[in-house]
Amino acid sequence: MSFLTKDEEPIVALCSPVGAGALAIIRLSGNGVVEIVDKISKLQNNKLLSNQKTHTIHFGKIFDHTSNSIIDDVLFFLMKAPKTFTGQDCIEISCHNNPFIIKKIIELCISNGARAAENGEFSKRAFLNGKIDLIQAESINELIAAQNEVVLKKSLEQLKGSLSSFIKEIEEEITKLLALVEASFEFLDEEQRDVQFDQIIKNQFDLIFKKLEKIKENYSHSLQIKEGLRISLLGSVNVGKSTLFNALIKKERSIVTDVAGTTRDSVEAGVCKDGNFWTFIDTAGLRKTENLIEQQGIERSLQEACSADILLLIISAVDKLSQEQIESYKEALEKYREKIILVLNKIDLQQNSAKQIISILNVNIDPIKVSAITNAGIKELENKIQEKINIIFKQFNSPYLLNKRHFETLTNIENKLKETFVNIFEKYEGYEIAAMNLKDILETLSQLTGKNINEQTLDSVFKNFCIGK
Repeated sequence: MSFLTKDEEPIVALCSPVGAGALAIIRLSGNGVVEIVDKISKLQNNKLLSNQKTHTIHFGKIFDHTSNSIIDDVLFFLMKAPKTFTGQDCIEISCHNNPFIIKKIIELCISNGARAAENGEFSKRAFLNGKIDLIQAESINELIAAQNEVVLKKSLEQLKGSLSSFIKEIEEEITKLLALVEASFEFLDEEQRDVQFDQIIKNQFDLIFKKLEKIKENYSHSLQIKEGLRISLLGSVNVGKSTLFNALIKKERSIVTDVAGTTRDSVEAGVCKDGNFWTFIDTAGLRKTENLIEQQGIERSLQEACSADILLLIISAVDKLSQEQIESYKEALEKYREKIILVLNKIDLQQNSAKQIISILNVNIDPIKVSAITNAGIKELENKIQEKINIIFKQFNSPYLLNKRHFETLTNIENKLKETFVNIFEKYEGYEIAAMNLKDILETLSQLTGKNINEQTLDSVFKNFCIGK
């Protein structure tokens, strides 16, 4: 009698959303899954699935022998090892998306020898069987969770191995550095350091630092895009921020009145635009006030302006700017110039021209002219926002990081490399100690792709996956 390890056992799970669409997909993987499905299925002409060729689709029925009843008409997609996602025998059952049918099919699979899959267990088996590395496994999670087309594209690139290739480059450069360090105490005089050889090692350190810095810089951009770009509306009281906010999100979320200071706290709403997720934030109007609650709202407005990716600085085309307002706008323009879009609102009641505003504020930014009431200029404003977003996206080039674990591991490696550099060139420790440190760094780096990783870390990675992945 042969015993299966946990990672060989037949597992089953629903891998499609419950109640979404006409059909559901139930996935099985592991040793013996074909025989399990043979016990609960009836194919045309009484054929057995185990006798069919791999990567074929078969129409049939799920049959419960206990009650002698048909559960559902289904399609069986048969994939035999090793050319499968997990590297094991796999079967996907396409049935009607009814929770009672799904539950019954899974129960039949379990009663005939399968067990319920754990979170991410299919992806974990793909990793353990060498079908994908750990970075690629994690990119599946990012791919499914992607809220915009850019993250979707970058996740697909990671799944194809773009980040894994970059990590391999880093590994090769550190290995070269290790070879140089080892050569120093193998072939050079231990009593006297060779200046030229030291410079070669310094150059190799610099090369690695530049590569690490480049990929770490991209992490902040990836967070911006993953979480959706934040677009904050900032301006004095009663410039029409809330009306413009409602116009941009295409529904009423903010209260609109003629009373100054109506918005006393930030209001957020998300919209999906051209495959990207935008979060608009309506903020309290800027002015001096004795009202404590309103003052707290204004302070929060300034915090939102600081954290926003794009800032819509809104000026009324009707009201004359006070000296206090001019100073507030100038301060914002100076502080957040790169992310500001200047908006001239209420052009349906226009008194102040764009030229007047530019002259008063002493800026060379052409404002986008809109009327939040009539929707005039809203399309032009949306186009301008998209232009700003495109600039942000251009900074988001491969290699890139979408995952906190990757960022923290690379930061740890960078810190260890810096410590090793200081030990060699400032504390003048021997190259033998540096070689030991570099070997430790290479071991840490191998945890990224999973070449060297403990079971506890592996479990912590896959527990964040959904069941069925």
